[in-house]
Amino acid sequence: MTASSSVLQALRTWHKMPAGDLVDRLHISRATLMRAIQALGPEVIARGKARRTAYAARRSVRGNNASIPLFRIDATGRATEVAAIYPIYPEDCAVLFQEPFEWPLVGGMRDGWFEGIPYPLDDMRPQGFLGRHFARQNASLLQVPENPVDWSEDDVLYALSVLGADQPGNYIVGEPAYRRFLAEVQEDIHFLTDDETEATYLTQAQNALNLGVASSSAGGEFPKFTARRLISGEQAHVIVKFSGADTSPGTQRWADLLVCEHLALSTVSEHLKIDAALSRIYQAGGRTFLEVQRFDRHGAFGRSAVCSWAALNAALFGLAGKPWSVGAAALRQGGHIQDATEQDIQRIWHFGQLIANTDMHDGNLAFRPGLVLAPVYDMLPMHYAPVRGVELPERQFAPRLPMPAEQVVWQQAAQAAIAFWSRAGGDDRISVPFRQTCAENAEKVRVLASSPVLAGPDRENAI
Repeated sequence: MTASSSVLQALRTWHKMPAGDLVDRLHISRATLMRAIQALGPEVIARGKARRTAYAARRSVRGNNASIPLFRIDATGRATEVAAIYPIYPEDCAVLFQEPFEWPLVGGMRDGWFEGIPYPLDDMRPQGFLGRHFARQNASLLQVPENPVDWSEDDVLYALSVLGADQPGNYIVGEPAYRRFLAEVQEDIHFLTDDETEATYLTQAQNALNLGVASSSAGGEFPKFTARRLISGEQAHVIVKFSGADTSPGTQRWADLLVCEHLALSTVSEHLKIDAALSRIYQAGGRTFLEVQRFDRHGAFGRSAVCSWAALNAALFGLAGKPWSVGAAALRQGGHIQDATEQDIQRIWHFGQLIANTDMHDGNLAFRPGLVLAPVYDMLPMHYAPVRGVELPERQFAPRLPMPAEQVVWQQAAQAAIAFWSRAGGDDRISVPFRQTCAENAEKVRVLASSPVLAGPDRENAI
């Protein structure tokens, strides 16, 4: 076996390796290694400088050994090629940055080495209700399983590079997907007026349930579709969640929760003074629609960057499943965010706890570049969601008192939660039984916030 063959076999077997490790493992000289690397040419990729130099064997995706370009779309719709992605053995990626990267890089990432696909692209994977439809509708074309959970890394890269022209955030992976974006720019795109909204949404809801919607892969589990809207004269992109059209108790509860999400988002903005996604409620044809304005889209074709805590957490911290407040502390201790941002995340976390949001998973918190907190979204009392989609078991709401160090932000969150429950208790778009539950919960939080075990000055100032 030649030195070149030995080097290539080692890299395909043992992943990327620094030059020194290759020399030791193969029992060759550095000069022999350099000649072997040179002979292998494009089959091997190098990253890092001086002692950090490491090598990896390039991996083809669907028989294509070319690098995959990464494009970034700005708020005006203009694109820049910012990086080239090189799949490597056994299942990771090397990245050649052509522009400054807007997300934190640690360890080998600084030299372009990533485990799996680069973590800011994780949110682009098809997921949730729309992602499953995307996968099911395109499985035959892409030659992938119908469930995107079963996709390999190569499946994800291939799907994004071919069809991923409208994924969350501002990246487009691959030339074919970018050409789809360019084709869309040349189309006469219609933005729905207020007068067109209800009738169009009724049709879109039925299509989403019957056929699936392949135009986007924004995550989540509520039935939903995407739309373009003309709102107060401005072009906007929205995600629309919707309830069923029947009168069953389970369907009514889902409708109640959509109204509650709208109220919760406005409460975060008004009472906690933290940015939240803009939303509106429509009720037509027996359905309730929650229209949420996307904050990663601007005008007709502009985009901006966003990265979920799930992607950041998995790549940088490994705190999966921990409360957001724990993640916020880790981010601040690592110098990634300021004290004010940590406190905002704590307020959001406690507010969610106090409005019975049992679905505050890592994907429901996100950041803009510089790890500026993105607008709050998916904030609603999921504790009261129907079980198996239809059953309504009796639910007890029993919020807990805070630890001493949490009392100030907890009290602020508690006042916002009281405002939310009170608004929900008086909103006639919500069913009478659930309005009663909301009114009772407002009183529960009010009593809790007045507990004598809380610090006096903080409690008096907050209430």
